[in-house]
Amino acid sequence: MISIFKNIFGKKEEVNIDFSQIGVDMHSHLIPAIDDGSKSMEDSLKMIQGFIDLGYKKVITTPHIMSDFYQNSPETILPPTDEIKKLLNGEIEFSAASEYYADAEFLNKLQTEKLLCIADNYLLFEFSFLEEPNNVAEVIFQMGLKSYKPILAHPERYPYFTQKHKGLSKFEELKSRGVDLQLNLLSLIGHYGPEVKKTAEQLIDANLIDWVSSDCHHQGHMKLIKEKVSKSVYLQKLIDSGRLKNQSLLK
Repeated sequence: MISIFKNIFGKKEEVNIDFSQIGVDMHSHLIPAIDDGSKSMEDSLKMIQGFIDLGYKKVITTPHIMSDFYQNSPETILPPTDEIKKLLNGEIEFSAASEYYADAEFLNKLQTEKLLCIADNYLLFEFSFLEEPNNVAEVIFQMGLKSYKPILAHPERYPYFTQKHKGLSKFEELKSRGVDLQLNLLSLIGHYGPEVKKTAEQLIDANLIDWVSSDCHHQGHMKLIKEKVSKSVYLQKLIDSGRLKNQSLLK
């Protein structure tokens, strides 16, 4: 009788994510008081402790660089990173890169500066959430000319990619241009809305995701990762796919 009811009503899958299988978080906002992330050193250390508790071996934090809002640079990012590393005392590997907003100033920086990469010339960048830029191809082309390996942050959060283009065609085009795609953990629990969650699942189903990270801004995000994301069937599917590159950053 029990088996009949299981067949009729279905049995909800349950998982308990082993985050050590991801190993490295490469997108977060943990430097205090320089963008919309951590507000204090205490906040930063508590969030990093959260990664340690989950089993991560390394955190590469990525403060915003946006010409109109967060005019960060290596001078504002690297000194507090070194301070955090000293306070961590080797409990977890910690370093910093940046999340670059793909505006006109970003194109100028590509030509004139050495940018803060995650590792091995991997460069994390983002687009506007509101409207599709008209220079997507140019931005990607210029990164390639400078030998950067582009990683697009949270592609599932750009609604125009699914609203203006057929299915996953825009994501497939980006991949064909050499762009890696990085998924936010919180997208898998509907934190940014049901449509973002749906797109995230479709991207996983289509084997289009290369990286997964927290995009952690505050302790509330860490709490959700521990309590909700840790039970995500789709995250387990992504880990089991063997396609994630996060572990490569431990080498």
